Amino acid sequence: MSKMLCSTIAFLLLAALPTAAQEGTEMELFFAEEDIVVSAARHEQEIGMSPSAIWVITREDIEASGATTIPDLLRQVPGMDVTITAPFMPTISARLAWGNENNQFLVLIDGREINMELLGMSLFELEPVTLEEVERIEIIRGPGSALYGANALAGVVNITTRAIGERTSAQVRLDAGEVGRTVAWARASTRLGDWGFSLSGGADEMGTFADPRILARRMWRLRAVAEHRWSDSRRLLIDGGITSGEGIVAAAVGSFEGSLSLRTLRLAYQSEDLKANLYWSQVPASAKMDAALVFSGTRLAEFVPFDADTHSVNGEVDWTLPELWEPLLLIVGAGARLAYLSSDQMLDGDSFTDITSNSYHEPGVDHVEVRTGAFVHGELAPVEWVTITGGLRFDYNTETGVFLSPRLSAVFKPVDGQYLRMGVARAFRKPPYIETRAHLMVDFPVDSPITGAGQDNFLEFMTRVVGNSALENEELLSAEVGYLGRFFDGRLSLGLDLYFNHHLKEIVFRSNIVPDQITGLPDLQKSSFMHFNRNDPVNIFGSELSVRFNPSEHIALLASWTYRGVVHHDTGKFFDDSPKHLITLGGRFNSEWGLIGSLYLFSRSEFVDHAVKNPAGLMEPMLSEHMHNQLLVLGRIGWRRSLSEDFQLETGVKLFLPVSPFSPPYFRFREDGGGIDSVGKNFGGDWLCRMISLYAQGSF
Repeated sequence: MSKMLCSTIAFLLLAALPTAAQEGTEMELFFAEEDIVVSAARHEQEIGMSPSAIWVITREDIEASGATTIPDLLRQVPGMDVTITAPFMPTISARLAWGNENNQFLVLIDGREINMELLGMSLFELEPVTLEEVERIEIIRGPGSALYGANALAGVVNITTRAIGERTSAQVRLDAGEVGRTVAWARASTRLGDWGFSLSGGADEMGTFADPRILARRMWRLRAVAEHRWSDSRRLLIDGGITSGEGIVAAAVGSFEGSLSLRTLRLAYQSEDLKANLYWSQVPASAKMDAALVFSGTRLAEFVPFDADTHSVNGEVDWTLPELWEPLLLIVGAGARLAYLSSDQMLDGDSFTDITSNSYHEPGVDHVEVRTGAFVHGELAPVEWVTITGGLRFDYNTETGVFLSPRLSAVFKPVDGQYLRMGVARAFRKPPYIETRAHLMVDFPVDSPITGAGQDNFLEFMTRVVGNSALENEELLSAEVGYLGRFFDGRLSLGLDLYFNHHLKEIVFRSNIVPDQITGLPDLQKSSFMHFNRNDPVNIFGSELSVRFNPSEHIALLASWTYRGVVHHDTGKFFDDSPKHLITLGGRFNSEWGLIGSLYLFSRSEFVDHAVKNPAGLMEPMLSEHMHNQLLVLGRIGWRRSLSEDFQLETGVKLFLPVSPFSPPYFRFREDGGGIDSVGKNFGGDWLCRMISLYAQGSF
């Protein structure tokens, strides 16, 4: 592996030797777009002055990357652990115990929160925005609730899409490759006076890695954007999108197979000191839970397919106050969200068991939640080389009540290019509907031992399955110290971040099935399997070391090493259910003669997955699986040519190669625990195996 890496770096350096600009384009330095960030303080600032650890992925990184999805691109972020349970369900986690539910980060696309009200997670593949439409991603590593409220527990992923250009343009892309992957996508934009318009759409499909004949994801997307500009700093934007897809979605309670749709409409206004965002989203879903209600080998019941429809309306505004005192900056903001969920098949935990209710023993749910929040963010620079940031956010929701999220940090800049940051913060994650109130309807097969009045009792027992209305917010208390050094006119960047997180009331899924001593079946009065808050807090501490080097304007190299330890707060015992080491190594290049590409190696150390879904059914204990050391290779090699002054064509190959260096099979692994059951059916995470894709794209 070391010989291959050295050869790769040597080739990248040779490819980068020419210093002339690309034909018709002047390449910017690798760090030029990273010098200014917005997300960590809601205004433009030097990256080194950010009150939080922040990482930037630029358009150049995206174009050269071999990533085919946004989560795969996020593997470049130090400390970010990406898990593919199924192709429809890539997840991200960082700075907390390892997890595969995609609920540790708040994810925004142009300011619109994409964390779903129903599941609480971000379904990247359901969004109408593809990787080709992303201009920039800023990732806050660490608590973000002081500015962004609920669900910014481990951080914030802020995705900015590409702006409408000054002239008429169009792009087309076609991909085809192994595991049945096919992609077609196109975008066109134009300007008419002060108005700009953009229309994009596409479709993609692929099978599971284990068996490409089994559908893992089928999607189509359509997005339209209209923008009116009064000036460079003042604009109005209307953004609408429709997505429809089907595939496999994983959650703590098991996998759901079915179809999901997303419809969004966003209205945004922006000026120098005022930003306002109003958006609506709808997520209709039709699915069936792929899990059996089996106890001691006896099939008790089967989940009924369900339809659910969620609507949410969200409004928020940020205002930068007029300058009262030159060293002081103040930003205030407020927002509110109304969410509504309905389903004719789900069970309402309150009315279903209430004999006085008109809905007693009748399925059907109509549920409303309201969230509100307001924040104040202040920055004080008493001297030129010190900036102190303080903030406080108040949040209220109808499920878990009030939460306060404070933050205090200080950044020191003793000399140009050298920054030292210290900070403390508190953040929270609000439990979503699936964790608080989701109860699924069941049917009883003819051979079920549950009969007569026992079926009504079993349905009442189902109101203690999955959802738990007594859940509280997850909380995180965090302290961190960070250093950022910029050398050689910004060509070399060295970062080191140390953090300590105290995680309270973590929400876990727990089975508590008590057998009846007479019948041998579950005691329906004493049994449950649903979400609970952990009573014992967990401490997580770690370090993130990163080096980015830009030896010339055509090449960028990246190396990072992350250590993470997860410790029981009371006993001091280390948990073995999170990988301790993450290593990233690689780079990208863009030569003046048209050759572009990248090669990245992502390594994860061994750990034990203790939450593998039991193929025998939800009522049986979860399984544990030892996950070996893993290495994922992502690469891309392409050739870009300008056929005329306005028309550009590119073709190439993308590589996705999982490697298990020390355990067979050597060229495939699972990132989420699983196995093969007694009848040969795959359960748990999908096998990841090699995927080579050919692509062609053109633009004018």
